[in-house]
Amino acid sequence: MSNNRGFKKSCQVCESCEECKSLSRFSVSSCPLRPVPQAGPEPLPGITPVYGSLYTSGGVPAVSGTNVDFDTVGPSSGVTLDIINNSITVNSSGVYTITFSSPVNVNGEGSLGITFHLSINGIPDPTKRTVYQIAGTPGFTEISTVSRTDQIMLNQGDFIQIFIVSAASAGYDSSSLVVTKVA
Repeated sequence: MSNNRGFKKSCQVCESCEECKSLSRFSVSSCPLRPVPQAGPEPLPGITPVYGSLYTSGGVPAVSGTNVDFDTVGPSSGVTLDIINNSITVNSSGVYTITFSSPVNVNGEGSLGITFHLSINGIPDPTKRTVYQIAGTPGFTEISTVSRTDQIMLNQGDFIQIFIVSAASAGYDSSSLVVTKVA
């Protein structure tokens, strides 16, 4: 239906078709020259995306035996973000892509570095680790970004954290943990 309020208007396809001009003011879209839409496939049921992210906004000294400290929540759907426990809990089972990225800095002398493990339900997985190691030079700060992406099967209620296994004169800044359900 049109909202022309009494004004006659030709259709947009032919613009001057006599048949359109003779139609009632509410039937402009009935032009015989107008293309007829073809029936398409039935729409698939809606799929609600599942994703979430946590971020660290400032520099943090790394402490061995603790989790990466996230202080900012990002957008989310279908997960629970928790900056108190530095975790993301998935609310449905499936295959998830998990990406952790962080600039790290080391300052000092000798063997310096940091090792992160992906932790599921509080259990660090040594096969899913990110390591940054360097021989430090006195008075020189080395900064690099480490990252890792994994696809793993998670069950409803599983929670993800990033565990700091070891840290020697290291810190991290602007870290991110992003979880996306892919299947």
